[in-house]
Parts: sequence; C-alpha cells; structure tokens
Amino acid sequence: MKQLVWFRSDLRVADNPALLTACESGQPVAAVFIATPTQWLQHSVGDNKISFVAAHLEALQQQLNNINVPLHRLCCPSFTEVPQLLADFCQRQQVATVLCNDEPGVNEASRDEAVKQQLQHQQVGWQRFSEQNLLDYHAIFNGSGAPYRVFTPFMKRARVWLGQTDPQPLPPPIAVPQQLTEAENQWLAPPTYQQQWPIGEAAAQRQLQRFLTEAIHRYDVDRDFPAVDGTSAISPYLAAGVLSPLTVYQQLRQADAQQGSSNGSETWCNELIWREFYRYLLLHFPKLSKSQAMYPEKQIFWDNNPARLQQWQQGQTGYPMVDAGMRQLNQTGWMHNRLRMLCANFLVRDLHIDWRLGEAYFAKKLVDHDFASNNGGWQWAAGCGADAAPYFRHFSPLRQAERFDKEQAYQRHYLPELSDGSLSYPEPIVDHASQTKRFTAQIKERA
Repeated sequence: MKQLVWFRSDLRVADNPALLTACESGQPVAAVFIATPTQWLQHSVGDNKISFVAAHLEALQQQLNNINVPLHRLCCPSFTEVPQLLADFCQRQQVATVLCNDEPGVNEASRDEAVKQQLQHQQVGWQRFSEQNLLDYHAIFNGSGAPYRVFTPFMKRARVWLGQTDPQPLPPPIAVPQQLTEAENQWLAPPTYQQQWPIGEAAAQRQLQRFLTEAIHRYDVDRDFPAVDGTSAISPYLAAGVLSPLTVYQQLRQADAQQGSSNGSETWCNELIWREFYRYLLLHFPKLSKSQAMYPEKQIFWDNNPARLQQWQQGQTGYPMVDAGMRQLNQTGWMHNRLRMLCANFLVRDLHIDWRLGEAYFAKKLVDHDFASNNGGWQWAAGCGADAAPYFRHFSPLRQAERFDKEQAYQRHYLPELSDGSLSYPEPIVDHASQTKRFTAQIKERA
C-alpha cells in the first residue's frame, strides 16, 4: 500500500505539507495531477495558464523522480467526474491514503467533499491540509467577530497575527523507498507558447531573489511605471503554487533583516497581504466564487456593446495607454498592474460594459490567472466589491499616460504605429469625460 499526494495549485516540493507528510510516513509515495479541461473552460482559464501549468508539471516530475515519487497525470472533463476517477485510480495503484493541500473556492470545496466520501466508501484514507495561504483566515476577524470587508484594518490585523505566530515554511522532503512503477499519463497538454518566465521551482526562487536584492527598495516608486522593470514578476509562480506565499513572505523578512527594511519592502509586503485579502473574502463570502458582486446595488445598468468590447479586447480604443495594456496582455499573457487597473476601469466606467466580461477575458489570457485576485481586482475597479474604488474616482487614460509613461516608451513598444507615422491608429471610441460623468450619475441614482 502507498500514500498518494494529489497536486492541484501547489506544484512544488518545498513548503508542501501534503508531500512532506506522505514522504515521512515510511511508505512508498506516488503523486497525481488531474486535468479538468471542461472545468477550466467554464471558468475561462485559457491556454496561457494551462501551458504554464503543463510546463511546471514536467519540472515537478523531475524533482519528484529525485525522491522516488512517480507523478501520474489523469484527465476528466470536470470536477463531477473526479471522485470516481480518483477512487478507481486508488484501487489500481493500491493506495492507502490520499493527501492534498486546500484550495479556495466553492466548487473546489464541493469537489473535495465528494472525493472524501467516495474514498471513505472504498476504505481509502483522506488527509487535507490547510496550506495554500499566508494567513489563517479563520483566526482574523474584526472587533465584532465578523469577517473584514475593508483592506486597511484587515492588513493591520494580519500584520499583528504574523508577528505573533511567525509561521515558517516547511523543508522539502527526503527520498522515499524506491518503487518500480510506470506513471500513467492521460493528459496531453496544449501546445506551449514562448514562455516569458523560466520554468521550475529553482527558477522561481532565482526570480524572487533577484527582486529582493536588486529592486525591492525602489518598488514603492518603480511599480507604477510599466516601462521600468520594477515589479517582482513572481505572480505566475504564486498562481500555480510553484512558490508558496509563506516562503515568499519569510524570504522578504530575511532580506529586510540583511539589508534593512524600506518603503519598498513594506509596500510589497502589503501587496502580498492584498492577495491574501481577496482569498480571505472568497472563503467568507462564497457568492464571490460565482462572480456575484459583493454589493450588487452599486452596479450600473450595463450597455454591453459587443463592438466596443471587441475594440477593448484588441487594443483599438483610441486611447494609447489602454491599448498598450491590452496588447501587452494579448501578446505576452501578462499585464503590468497599473495597466490592469486602468484597462478594467476603462471597460466599466468609460464603455459601461459589465465587469464580468472583462474578468472572463483576463482569465482567458493571463498566465498568472488567480480567481480570487482577478475577481477582487475587477470588483474593485467596478466599485461593487469590498474595499472598492470610490464611484466618483475615475482613471483618466490621458492623465495616466502623462504620469506613468511620459516618454511613451511603454506605449510605443506595444503600439509601433505611434512611432512609424501610421495613420491607422484609431480615434477615441468614446469621450472619457462624458462617459465617466454618466457612470457617476447612474451610481447616484441607485444610491
């Protein structure tokens, strides 16, 4: 009999409670990853994220081979088929216990409960570890005992909790008894594209260390300028679980101890806590998993003009800063955070298009797609989520370009027609001032 580690969004060997526990059992260990293409399609997860995951499965397999753990890759359409698929696999492989790490989301929780019941019916053990977060979301509440809805008090409480508990990442496991077995592979991954991010846990660690030693002390300033290499660029690794948030946080603190804290490091720490805040909201307000607004009464009546939606998607709005952001997304599978806020704001407040359509498009394109962060960011931009942007405060595309890309280095990189004298660049498809004024008026009418 053997232990089976079920990998999901935790594609790493370091700081992996399920893997470490299995390897310390003294029994042979196997691992499994279950692809669910129909489920991904339903949630708009696109080829960029799927290809990134597939590449990291290859890297993970090599790491697991070093400790005598074979990685099996199974495939079924959606979550509903997973319980029987996994139970049948456990029977074939003579599995005693399935171990996994927790995932956020209502569908994920329902899937895990169904798997647990199916395994128990077949007398297979089940262990799930509460791991995927930096914080304990069941320990952080406001003075009334209710979940926080506003970031700043949540952040302050989170920092106190971290200081009191000082959680530490787990070490990677050592090798387990060798076994002669052929790994099953039912999933043929989609064709990979040219990756902007090096593949593997070691590569992710190098990227993190480069940022912590070379760029973090200017992060509070540089992070707003898309033409500057001022961000950490580790979001894809966090989204796929190649890096754990606890590992990232502790390495940040080690860097502070060695180099001294700074405004940049404190600002970046808050960004880690923003990620935690959106995952915390997803746990305590399950309706967010269904892309329902935290405060639906704060939404306007959407126009949802298909032609304007397509112009926004293709980077043909006539506003260079917005268009550069959308073309960066389309070409690379990633977008600078300043541009994510601007492009989301423009879709909702200038084009009056439902934020859920933008959320789905970002999910389809982003290599670092994380449902909680994507949903939280879009609700923030639309003014209908927890700690949302005030309805009267709008991002001006022209003002944003003047402030954060004055020399147009970023815009010209993704809009070559601005430099070559082309007459093909479109005129603005809407008037920013009148459209945002209309947005504000509609919100006031619903208040």
